[in-house]
Amino acid sequence: MRRQVVLFLLLLLLPLASLQAQEVLVCDGVSHFPIRDVLVIADGKNIGLTTWKGLITLPDTFQTASFKKKGYAPEKLLRNEVLRDTVFLYPAEHYLDEVIVTGKQIVDGRELLKRMPKRDILEKRPPSGLGGFDLGLILDKRYRRDRRHVKTLREIFKKMDGLEDKEDPILKAYRQTQQELKADSIQKKNEEKEPKR
Repeated sequence: MRRQVVLFLLLLLLPLASLQAQEVLVCDGVSHFPIRDVLVIADGKNIGLTTWKGLITLPDTFQTASFKKKGYAPEKLLRNEVLRDTVFLYPAEHYLDEVIVTGKQIVDGRELLKRMPKRDILEKRPPSGLGGFDLGLILDKRYRRDRRHVKTLREIFKKMDGLEDKEDPILKAYRQTQQELKADSIQKKNEEKEPKR
């Protein structure tokens, strides 16, 4: 009878063990030291701040958790990403706000490709000593794999390119924009000249 009561109590307490909250350590991504006073928000609800040891207890059921502290880039992680017990925050000084890339020279890729020396795995084979027969080349799995890979890539690129004489869409858009800007500047000059008459 006593064993049955103990088993019954264990069965009742077993689901409660899985509802245990999870403790997470929040560390600096560069120095790997714990960070104190990190604001933790789970599913929009404020959980609290980390302790001086960098520890915070998260509830068992949540979808996303956000970690924020001044001087660090904020992190928003899903539940399965937080289950690894340690969250790293990286200093904000290592992050770029925005990157602007400007081009100063237009390069025609097709023309450049025509001038490049031909090194084609499909057409040129390494020289062999026995009149075209090379047992090492026949047994080379990497060479055969590379040939198949190049062949399939060429077919894919032909489909992507469509016809050979089509103009590159990026270059076409760039030329149209340049023509529109030129037409706008000419129109502005003409408008400035007209009121002076």
